[in-house]
Amino acid sequence: MNARRPSRAAEEGLVRGCCLWVIVLVGLIVLGAFLGVRALAGPDLGPAPGGTSHGGTESLIAATLAGDAATQLVAGQHAVITLSERDLTVIASARNPSPARFRNPQARIRSGDVVVSAQTDLGPFGVTAVVKLSLVFSDAGGTPQITAQAVDYSVGSLGVPGWIGDRFDPRSASTFNLSTLFGSNQTLQTLSKSLECVAVQPDGLHVGFHRPGVADDASRCASAVAAAT
Repeated sequence: MNARRPSRAAEEGLVRGCCLWVIVLVGLIVLGAFLGVRALAGPDLGPAPGGTSHGGTESLIAATLAGDAATQLVAGQHAVITLSERDLTVIASARNPSPARFRNPQARIRSGDVVVSAQTDLGPFGVTAVVKLSLVFSDAGGTPQITAQAVDYSVGSLGVPGWIGDRFDPRSASTFNLSTLFGSNQTLQTLSKSLECVAVQPDGLHVGFHRPGVADDASRCASAVAAAT
């Protein structure tokens, strides 16, 4: 006895189901290709890191800026030093958490944030990982400090959610912990107890200090431009 043949409606339903899965599969392939192209594309970071170079190592940068700050504090009650994009790139390289994984880190100032990029790998492909950092000054418990908070991630020209970006973050929490920079120079280490402000300006990262016993003035970092040395 022949097996019962599926009804015409069942056959049509099977065909529609197969076509739907084909459409979904094609859509996923197209989406994956689109995302892949975006991830492999070079991000629009603009010109290479610029500004005044205060030294090729953290210790040289710290020594130069310490002298600048000390000179200003001799003449007045407040001092503002400026770390350029080139300085920040030196710091990013020195504090790179994984040089083998994140290569050639660079730091730039973009729209009031510090943007750090590095070359890394996504499977068999080389990509550029980018993190945008917002720098925050706090004086909790009478201990002034500057911390960096990641506010945006991307791989190539593809923006990615934070939980994914954490895996491609080209810096660790200590990369822009400026207390490590200050700690490399006795003068800056002493001055760090009198930090009063931080601001990301077009010419670089402004960090302000005041003489002991003098009230903080956060506006100093927003309006002053440290002298180039």
